[in-house]
Amino acid sequence: MEHLIFVCPATGREIDSGVGSEIGTLLRIRQQNMRALCPACGAWHTWPVRDAFLAKAARHPLGTDSHIA
Repeated sequence: MEHLIFVCPATGREIDSGVGSEIGTLLRIRQQNMRALCPACGAWHTWPVRDAFLAKAARHPLGTDSHIA
């Protein structure tokens, strides 16, 4: 199980949400939103799950797009 990664809208930094998911689950919930306190800027953000990517997939050696939209 990999963690969902989002991008902080204030800093542009990748943020590990701490929420684990598998690709099948992620695809089923992609229309939902996730709200979390951002460790990069300290603000609360609401991210669409479809904007997330999985930590392991994001570091794919071929650099393929792991975005789930």
